[in-house]
Amino acid sequence: MMRFLTQNKTSIIAAVVLAIVLYGYFAFFRGPSATDILVLEDTPASEASQTLLATINSLNTIKLDDSIFSDPVFLSLTNFGVQIPAEPVGRRNPFAPVGSQ
Repeated sequence: MMRFLTQNKTSIIAAVVLAIVLYGYFAFFRGPSATDILVLEDTPASEASQTLLATINSLNTIKLDDSIFSDPVFLSLTNFGVQIPAEPVGRRNPFAPVGSQ
């Protein structure tokens, strides 16, 4: 038995690596199976999700009045924003060693 293992060490290692790769492929890159989909469809919706869906549905009925934008008070507002001046740009690649460019 020991002599068989030493003579076929490369083949055994290759078979183990192949088995690990195949397991990883089928475990991570396959789509959901039929039982996964059935489990997702059979689970009842929680109360929180029901409340969230009801709130989102009620938001669809909201109508906004845009007459505020033509109001004289709104039109008299002044923008006190500050313009940010352009700053000099640094190196093309900040992670490159100093002096490489």
